[in-house]
Amino acid sequence: MGSPVSLQSILTKCKSFTTRRREAREKEIRKLVRVIKKTMQLQNREVKGIGDIKFTVGMRELNAFKAENESRRAHGDSYFVRVRKDIGSKNEKVNLWFKLVSDKEEFMTDIVLGSTQPRHKHFFFGEKEGYKPIMHPQMKGMSASDPNLCIWFKKEARQLRHISDIQVSHSKEDEVNLQKRNYEMLSINLSKFGCGYCKIWLLWTSTHLMRLTDCDHIQKELKEYTEFLAKTPDDPILQKMVSKANFRLKEAQLREEDHARDIPGDDLVYTKEFLALKPTELKKMRFVYKRYIDLDKAGKVSVEEFATFLREPLSLCSFLRQVFALALGNVDAQSDSNKSPMFNLGSTLKAVSVFCMLSSTDVLKFIFSCYDIKGYGIIDKAAFYDLLELFHPRHQDDRVHNALKEIELPADGTLQFVFFENLSRRFPHLLYPAFRVQHKLRQKFMGVRWWKRKLEMYDVAYQRVERDKKRENAIESMERKQRYEMAEALNNEDGNFFDVQERRRKKNRSTTPSR
Repeated sequence: MGSPVSLQSILTKCKSFTTRRREAREKEIRKLVRVIKKTMQLQNREVKGIGDIKFTVGMRELNAFKAENESRRAHGDSYFVRVRKDIGSKNEKVNLWFKLVSDKEEFMTDIVLGSTQPRHKHFFFGEKEGYKPIMHPQMKGMSASDPNLCIWFKKEARQLRHISDIQVSHSKEDEVNLQKRNYEMLSINLSKFGCGYCKIWLLWTSTHLMRLTDCDHIQKELKEYTEFLAKTPDDPILQKMVSKANFRLKEAQLREEDHARDIPGDDLVYTKEFLALKPTELKKMRFVYKRYIDLDKAGKVSVEEFATFLREPLSLCSFLRQVFALALGNVDAQSDSNKSPMFNLGSTLKAVSVFCMLSSTDVLKFIFSCYDIKGYGIIDKAAFYDLLELFHPRHQDDRVHNALKEIELPADGTLQFVFFENLSRRFPHLLYPAFRVQHKLRQKFMGVRWWKRKLEMYDVAYQRVERDKKRENAIESMERKQRYEMAEALNNEDGNFFDVQERRRKKNRSTTPSR
């Protein structure tokens, strides 16, 4: 007699091909779910912005609103955060409160300070321009001592940056500290509106834009300021800007060092986890690198060798460097000298995997971010022409030349991402080389169909993560409400709360219909 056959092996043989394929797909999706959850925990990618602002005038209203706000927070509902310093007035203490939200359509994207009095020098009426007002009944300037401040805000979902924090400065020292932390000041002093002698500062955050690491952007900004300072070394404004950029660079480097401790140090391990690769798939990607890129078997390749592998002109090497920088951070750290940086197998596969997983919109955001050094969501005309020069040297392409004749750039010489995106749709040939690079990489590594399937599975996994997150938030909210109700009941009932018979009598009295 032969060896006994296990029940598991019999069931496996009986399974249809479709069932086995569905189970394999489900297993891969579960792996991607774990990767996405881990990435979200490590990088804390949830973007928050200010969705509402409120005034409180006087200590009585402040204490009442504070109690109401604490109750709302204890119940797990959305709540307001008080700005640390008040904006004052002649008679009453005036405080600012703001509410943080996660819905990008609710982010405030612009704020204008105005007076409620039509004859005031700083009167502003913004309803025709899409602004909405935030006022207080006691801040309409009805008497000489009343403030007359009105905050006008706008919410535009397609804007690339939003307001994520508000602070108030009372002294020069406050202003210096806020400048170092990259806050921007609203130019009008609040004393003009009958408030205290202070100013409002806003912190802007990128909403949709895909950026390189903060260190890379700040280093570019610092290099630009240093070059200007070399020409005019006595300029006090440039000296402050260089000092501020150095301060921000140190903070960003410390943040990246902390983050680096939490992510896999091996780029090859990162790639395997990021794409949930099977051993056979990783073997195929390794084969492409060793057979077609690392021709001299040195174990490292340059950007020029990578361009040769893709059969792209060497003029695109600066763009390919940005592709590596997107995944690896500062690519200059990969070089032992002033020569072109060299990339090993892990670094190359990590760059390929990150760039190939970008959607078409993400590719546009990535290109835009390469020239948006400060991350403000705008680039100037000179940067736009540099971008075209990169993809189309000397604008030799007739189609590009004709497109430039038709393009009407904004009068102020700056391009927002919305305008940039519309241009790419009208004239797809302008940025086609970037998409061509992505298509070639997908073809050479695993094939276009494989990447399309991987993107679809990532979407499914991301939707599951979002669904799980909503369910967890709902459970946490319910638990907070139950704890609050329990504490409230203990406070009201004293010792009778634990008397079961007394609680039953009360329940029966409340449910018994009156005659």
